[in-house]
Amino acid sequence: MSEQAATAKVDFAGAAWVDAARSVLEELVAEHCDDDTRLSVCEVFTDVPERVAPSGTAAWYFYIKGRSVTVGAGEVDDTDVKIRADYETALPGARTVYTPEIVAELSSRPPPEPPPDIQGDTSIFPAWLVELHNKMALITA
Repeated sequence: MSEQAATAKVDFAGAAWVDAARSVLEELVAEHCDDDTRLSVCEVFTDVPERVAPSGTAAWYFYIKGRSVTVGAGEVDDTDVKIRADYETALPGARTVYTPEIVAELSSRPPPEPPPDIQGDTSIFPAWLVELHNKMALITA
């Protein structure tokens, strides 16, 4: 991701955000994945501001297969993990850079209200996936 792109703020889960996530994931997959890597995730956000998604729902997904990644906007049902959450509830977390200290602190707190609906096993997430989150947090408006 270019330095200018890294400093421009974009609406969480909007089209520009998904495009930025694609660039970040392409870099991370090239760096961390091997031919056996398989992972797919879909995130769906409800009660989204109209400027982000006129329908009130924003969703994005990615599929990692080996060293290639496909990223897109929209909801899909064939992923390893699917997360559905309220947009405004998810937004503070989307803007947070997760240091080890913050992760430890958050693990001692109850989940946000309303809690996200998670389908699938998030324990399959590789450790490097937090890099995606942290890079995206820096540009999330």
